[in-house]
Amino acid sequence: MFGMMTGAPIPQTFLMILVGAAGFAFALQGVLWFLSLLPALFRRRVWITDHRARVLWSMGAILALTFVAYGAWGSGSEFFPEIDPREIWVDFKFPSGTNLDAQDAVVGPIEERLTGTADLTDLLANIGSTGVNIDPGSGGGSSNESRISVQLERFGDRSQSSMLTMDQVRDQVQGLTGVQVVIDKPEEGVPAGKPVSVQLSSENYGDLQATAEALKRRMRQIPGLYNVDDDFDEGYPELRIQVDRTAAARANTNTGAIASTIRTALAGTEVAKYRIGEDEYDIVVRLPREQRRSIDSIEELTVQDDDGAPRPLLSLAKITTTAGPAAIQRVDLRRTITVEADVDHSRGYRDADLRAAVAAVLDEEMDLAPGMRYEFAGSNEEEQESSEFLSRAFVIALLLIGLILVTEFDSLVTPITILISVVLSLIGVLWGLILTSTPFGIVMTGIGVISLAGIVVNNAIVLCDFILQERRNGLSRRDAIIEAGMVRIRPVLLTAVTTILGLIPLTTGVNFDFFEMSVTTGGESTQWWGAMGVAVICGLAVATVLTLLVVPVTYDVLDSMSERVSRRK
Repeated sequence: MFGMMTGAPIPQTFLMILVGAAGFAFALQGVLWFLSLLPALFRRRVWITDHRARVLWSMGAILALTFVAYGAWGSGSEFFPEIDPREIWVDFKFPSGTNLDAQDAVVGPIEERLTGTADLTDLLANIGSTGVNIDPGSGGGSSNESRISVQLERFGDRSQSSMLTMDQVRDQVQGLTGVQVVIDKPEEGVPAGKPVSVQLSSENYGDLQATAEALKRRMRQIPGLYNVDDDFDEGYPELRIQVDRTAAARANTNTGAIASTIRTALAGTEVAKYRIGEDEYDIVVRLPREQRRSIDSIEELTVQDDDGAPRPLLSLAKITTTAGPAAIQRVDLRRTITVEADVDHSRGYRDADLRAAVAAVLDEEMDLAPGMRYEFAGSNEEEQESSEFLSRAFVIALLLIGLILVTEFDSLVTPITILISVVLSLIGVLWGLILTSTPFGIVMTGIGVISLAGIVVNNAIVLCDFILQERRNGLSRRDAIIEAGMVRIRPVLLTAVTTILGLIPLTTGVNFDFFEMSVTTGGESTQWWGAMGVAVICGLAVATVLTLLVVPVTYDVLDSMSERVSRRK
């Protein structure tokens, strides 16, 4: 009509969408009319209210079987959903002391090799650093680390999943020797550490280092784990000189004289000053550069004793080459080395399963030294804390809802009836996660379950309040329940359907572009909020059926019990 009145051309796609929307609305109205007609057709024989025990026991059995089914067929749990990254990091960890030219000689060819990466927009290479970090408490990484940042196209413009691109980048950088390469991505959401993070603690740092190396080799053989690394840094190579105090005493010298001689040879000692006019310069004596870098020259040094006689350094001290740790990490005052790894979620591996596999390796295959212990940290610790917090939040929400309902209805029967429907809504949540193969998100799904409690309560209140109104008008309990089911079915269904339809775009990622008249699916927001949407949609769909079936039966049972107690009193 608008097009005919204004003469403006109307795209045929838009007309087809209008026709489809109108047909869907008409079909939905027919379904709602049919559902509202069912109670009237079976008005004379209401099976549900005549078999209350069967209904309640069936719901309890279904709830129990749902938990068993999720344990058998569920996709496990996750802390935060893993979304397609916008950027891929290729981190290089060189041995301590590697200069920038040597690092650039390795990073440069890899950078050229990555120019053919799919959906690539920019490449940025940082030599001797992992980039700028805005956190004042941490710098840009160690000087023996480098990074190549691979910037990708926007989500809608990518030709493939960036997870697949990460796998392709990982294949292109394999085979490097003398350097450790880690393919990683920016951490989204709350920093929680790696999915698999094992803290080995002991007072013997040598045992810790050996166990960490053995554990890393074994973890690299476990399918589903990649980017296996630890936080142990051997530090720079060093020359260790251990003085034999007994030999020094016999040679009529001491450790101070030996240390002063070595310091003079390597760092130099100021012996005089040189003045030119008003300028003054220090005169420092030490070995030439070539001899300072030679172990043989250090071993040929002599130390003067108290009488001025030279004593060979090798007769007074033991010289060895070694490397000490750059830093010693402590957790709860115990020396600790943390071994971490990422989990390949794109191939269906779950964090809990791989943690169990690593625990089995530590318990059954590795012989831990006496006094050494291990515990899982990283995202596992964050998951436990968040799970406990959200569980408490769910219980507190139920208690607050119950408190408000008791205050409003001045009874325990109606609040308990409504809260039972909230608990039974978990049937829909868990089966929705099973059917969509969605992991139970500790944060996102947990928020969905808590918000679902507030939505389910509304429909139950609508039904129970009408039952109480009809009973105040003189109807019996059974007739009031039947009448409430027939009258309130339409508003209950409409409330549930509108909520479900409103969440479908967020959950499925369906997006309609009115400018280009195109429909797209998927999006970054869907990866974040999809688990919450599945929980609310499936939970609300099942809870709506339970509101119409279980709530009346539960109210009937509890109210009849209350009347018996009152008569006995």
